[in-house]
Amino acid sequence: QFHFLLPEFSALENVMLPMQRLGRVPPAQARKRAADLLESLGLEQHLHKRPKQLSGGQSQRVAIARALANDPHLLLADEPTGNLDTAASDTVQQILHTLASEHRRAVVTVTHDPRIAQVGDRVVTIVDGAIVSSEIVETSSFSTQD
Repeated sequence: QFHFLLPEFSALENVMLPMQRLGRVPPAQARKRAADLLESLGLEQHLHKRPKQLSGGQSQRVAIARALANDPHLLLADEPTGNLDTAASDTVQQILHTLASEHRRAVVTVTHDPRIAQVGDRVVTIVDGAIVSSEIVETSSFSTQD
Protein backbone atom coordinates (compact mmCIF):
# COMPACT_ATOMS: atom_id res chain seq x y z
CA GLN A 1 0.00 0.00 0.00
CA PHE A 2 1.08 3.56 -0.61
CA HIS A 3 1.04 6.17 2.12
CA PHE A 4 1.76 9.13 -0.16
CA LEU A 5 4.23 10.76 2.21
CA LEU A 6 6.23 13.52 0.58
CA PRO A 7 9.80 12.18 0.34
CA GLU A 8 11.53 15.55 0.73
CA PHE A 9 9.90 16.18 4.12
CA SER A 10 10.48 14.59 7.52
CA ALA A 11 7.77 12.63 9.32
CA LEU A 12 7.06 15.70 11.46
CA GLU A 13 6.79 17.97 8.40
CA ASN A 14 4.52 15.48 6.59
CA VAL A 15 2.10 15.61 9.54
CA MET A 16 2.35 19.40 9.89
CA LEU A 17 1.62 20.02 6.21
CA PRO A 18 -2.20 19.59 6.30
CA MET A 19 -2.45 21.87 9.35
CA GLN A 20 -0.34 24.53 7.64
CA ARG A 21 -2.38 24.21 4.46
CA LEU A 22 -5.64 24.72 6.32
CA GLY A 23 -4.11 27.60 8.30
CA ARG A 24 -6.27 27.22 11.40
CA VAL A 25 -3.40 26.88 13.87
CA PRO A 26 -0.16 28.83 14.29
CA PRO A 27 3.03 27.04 13.15
CA ALA A 28 4.27 26.36 16.70
CA GLN A 29 0.96 24.76 17.63
CA ALA A 30 0.98 22.70 14.41
CA ARG A 31 4.50 21.47 15.22
CA LYS A 32 3.46 20.48 18.76
CA ARG A 33 0.30 18.71 17.59
CA ALA A 34 2.24 16.84 14.89
CA ALA A 35 4.88 15.75 17.41
CA ASP A 36 2.19 14.67 19.90
CA LEU A 37 0.38 12.62 17.24
CA LEU A 38 3.58 10.92 16.12
CA GLU A 39 4.59 10.21 19.73
CA SER A 40 1.15 8.72 20.45
CA LEU A 41 1.86 6.27 17.62
CA GLY A 42 5.27 5.31 19.00
CA LEU A 43 7.31 7.38 16.57
CA GLU A 44 9.05 9.76 18.98
CA GLN A 45 12.48 8.56 17.76
CA HIS A 46 11.57 9.14 14.10
CA LEU A 47 10.23 12.71 13.97
CA HIS A 48 13.04 14.01 11.79
CA LYS A 49 13.46 11.01 9.50
CA ARG A 50 12.39 11.15 5.88
CA PRO A 51 10.01 8.49 4.51
CA LYS A 52 12.80 6.49 2.85
CA GLN A 53 14.40 6.08 6.30
CA LEU A 54 11.22 4.57 7.78
CA SER A 55 9.90 1.02 7.66
CA GLY A 56 6.56 0.30 6.00
CA GLY A 57 4.80 0.15 9.36
CA GLN A 58 6.40 3.41 10.50
CA SER A 59 5.35 5.10 7.25
CA GLN A 60 1.82 3.82 7.77
CA ARG A 61 1.72 5.33 11.26
CA VAL A 62 3.00 8.67 9.91
CA ALA A 63 0.16 8.59 7.36
CA ILE A 64 -2.33 7.88 10.16
CA ALA A 65 -0.98 10.82 12.18
CA ARG A 66 -1.27 13.03 9.09
CA ALA A 67 -4.89 11.93 8.61
CA LEU A 68 -5.65 12.92 12.21
CA ALA A 69 -3.79 16.25 12.07
CA ASN A 70 -6.81 18.47 11.40
CA ASP A 71 -9.08 16.55 13.79
CA PRO A 72 -11.52 15.40 11.08
CA HIS A 73 -15.17 14.65 11.85
CA LEU A 74 -15.05 11.70 9.44
CA LEU A 75 -12.07 9.39 9.08
CA LEU A 76 -11.95 6.84 6.26
CA ALA A 77 -9.37 4.18 7.13
CA ASP A 78 -8.47 1.56 4.51
CA GLU A 79 -6.59 -1.29 6.24
CA PRO A 80 -5.11 1.07 8.87
CA THR A 81 -3.28 -1.78 10.61
CA GLY A 82 -2.31 -3.80 7.54
CA ASN A 83 1.48 -3.37 7.78
CA LEU A 84 1.74 -3.13 11.55
CA ASP A 85 2.96 -5.51 14.21
CA THR A 86 0.54 -6.48 16.99
CA ALA A 87 1.62 -3.73 19.42
CA ALA A 88 1.41 -0.95 16.83
CA SER A 89 -1.88 -2.38 15.55
CA ASP A 90 -3.33 -2.26 19.06
CA THR A 91 -2.20 1.37 19.44
CA VAL A 92 -3.86 2.39 16.16
CA GLN A 93 -6.99 0.43 17.06
CA GLN A 94 -7.17 2.20 20.44
CA ILE A 95 -6.79 5.62 18.79
CA LEU A 96 -9.57 4.91 16.28
CA HIS A 97 -11.82 3.60 19.05
CA THR A 98 -11.14 6.69 21.19
CA LEU A 99 -11.88 8.98 18.24
CA ALA A 100 -15.27 7.35 17.79
CA SER A 101 -16.30 6.79 21.39
CA GLU A 102 -14.88 9.79 23.23
CA HIS A 103 -14.42 12.42 20.53
CA ARG A 104 -17.66 11.53 18.71
CA ARG A 105 -15.98 11.17 15.32
CA ALA A 106 -17.25 8.91 12.56
CA VAL A 107 -14.66 6.27 11.69
CA VAL A 108 -15.21 4.01 8.69
CA THR A 109 -12.65 1.22 8.61
CA VAL A 110 -12.11 -1.26 5.79
CA THR A 111 -10.35 -4.35 7.09
CA HIS A 112 -9.90 -8.07 6.61
CA ASP A 113 -9.17 -8.48 10.33
CA PRO A 114 -12.33 -9.55 12.24
CA ARG A 115 -10.76 -8.44 15.53
CA ILE A 116 -10.51 -4.88 14.27
CA ALA A 117 -13.97 -4.97 12.71
CA GLN A 118 -15.53 -5.90 16.05
CA VAL A 119 -14.33 -2.64 17.61
CA GLY A 120 -16.89 -0.75 15.54
CA ASP A 121 -20.54 -0.07 16.27
CA ARG A 122 -21.58 -1.80 13.05
CA VAL A 123 -19.99 -4.48 10.91
CA VAL A 124 -20.91 -4.61 7.23
CA THR A 125 -19.62 -7.68 5.39
CA ILE A 126 -19.00 -7.38 1.66
CA VAL A 127 -18.29 -10.38 -0.57
CA ASP A 128 -17.55 -9.95 -4.28
CA GLY A 129 -18.76 -6.35 -4.17
CA ALA A 130 -22.13 -7.13 -2.58
CA ILE A 131 -23.26 -6.52 1.00
CA VAL A 132 -24.01 -9.93 2.50
CA SER A 133 -24.65 -8.83 6.09
CA SER A 134 -24.90 -5.80 8.30
CA GLU A 135 -24.98 -6.14 12.04
CA ILE A 136 -24.88 -3.80 14.99
CA VAL A 137 -22.21 -4.74 17.49
CA GLU A 138 -23.90 -4.78 20.90
CA THR A 139 -20.85 -4.12 23.04
CA SER A 140 -18.38 -2.23 20.93
CA SER A 141 -15.22 -2.15 22.97
CA PHE A 142 -11.51 -2.17 22.52
CA SER A 143 -9.47 -5.02 23.90
CA THR A 144 -5.90 -5.99 23.14
CA GLN A 145 -6.59 -9.50 24.40
CA ASP A 146 -8.26 -12.29 22.42
